[in-house]
Amino acid sequence: MEQDQSLKMERWTSAFASYGWEQMQDKLNQQIVGKKEAIRLACLTMLAGGHLLIEDVPGVGKTLLARSLAQIADSSFRRIQMTPDMMPADITGSMVLHPSTGELRYSEGPLQAHVVLVDELNRASSRTQAALLEAMEERAVTVDGVTRPLPQPFMVIATQNPFVFEGTYRLPEAELDRFMIKLSIGYPEVHAEADMLVREQSKGEGGRIPRPVLTTAEWGLLIARRRSIHVDAVLCRYISELVRATRQHEHVELGASPRGSVALMQAAQAQALLSGRSYVIPEDIKELAVHVLSHRLVLRSSPHMSPEQVIREVVHQTAVPSFSKEARSLQEGRSQAPEASSYSQQQAGTGSLDRAWPSASAPSRLANDASEAKPNPTEADIVDSGPEWSSGRSRTRRSKEGSSWFRGLFR
Repeated sequence: MEQDQSLKMERWTSAFASYGWEQMQDKLNQQIVGKKEAIRLACLTMLAGGHLLIEDVPGVGKTLLARSLAQIADSSFRRIQMTPDMMPADITGSMVLHPSTGELRYSEGPLQAHVVLVDELNRASSRTQAALLEAMEERAVTVDGVTRPLPQPFMVIATQNPFVFEGTYRLPEAELDRFMIKLSIGYPEVHAEADMLVREQSKGEGGRIPRPVLTTAEWGLLIARRRSIHVDAVLCRYISELVRATRQHEHVELGASPRGSVALMQAAQAQALLSGRSYVIPEDIKELAVHVLSHRLVLRSSPHMSPEQVIREVVHQTAVPSFSKEARSLQEGRSQAPEASSYSQQQAGTGSLDRAWPSASAPSRLANDASEAKPNPTEADIVDSGPEWSSGRSRTRRSKEGSSWFRGLFR
């Protein structure tokens, strides 16, 4: 029974990687025009279970992106506007005297949400910034000696303006190190901004709210599945060598920490999962290294070198590992599972998402798994329903590589 339940979960996750991932990005691209790469990285951070730092000028859509991410996952959202006079209790919550009983009761702070936007983080004092450290690392807050867990999954999206320094405080390295990815949205291109203006005229008074693509429980399940993505020992060594090279670089005063190594591995696992693979490849690590590691570096005074340039140089100079014959045969064995191959052959040439699950001609233990789609399944019954992305629409299947998403996706 547990094996069948696990198999259903694997198939649902695979369907999301093939269809739901694209739909999630499409809906966000309708909210923020012309910023596909920034949206992809924000979604990847969310599904990897990490925190996101957005450093950019005002008015480019930072708050809109954070709110839309919460709406896409049908999750609770709270916004904290940081100011220099804000105290730690203003965000963690505090003990309040209840008039009728005379007892002290805990009053929740704005951190009690699944997605928390910390706007202009660098305007808060060092003491208030430090209150976020426990929440970001342990997913809990301690008030009056009692530790209280935060909702799961939990994500902090922080913003800061890199060009305004009056009334701001420098973010400590310990806090920067807790963000998985740092990105910049940037100004849109002329045609994208013109398209945005056209769309703005057709919006209602409250704007368009994107329809959820997944539930909060499904978001948590995707994070759990990310942990099962295989990272070969050779690639673990490759990540370690990249991080060590940042510590030994001539222009670097403080290199990436071991937490940075873990973050790079987790981001690569998420990218592999969303690409339909059950294992990480070197390209996943190389593509994400700049976004994951650059904000963790402290450079010596050098006007001709930036953290991003250091990471690109390190990636270019570090040799990409080669896999042994045993490792290659193991990966080939995973991608040629008999059951998966029969499924791929059965589905070849079909473009209908209604056939996201095996039909009656599939192996008997999968024959009773298909059911009508439920728009918002709970964590308990999600494995018995088809995904939202499999109902009523037809799309061309992916390329040969992408259509093999079912092949041994999880070990």
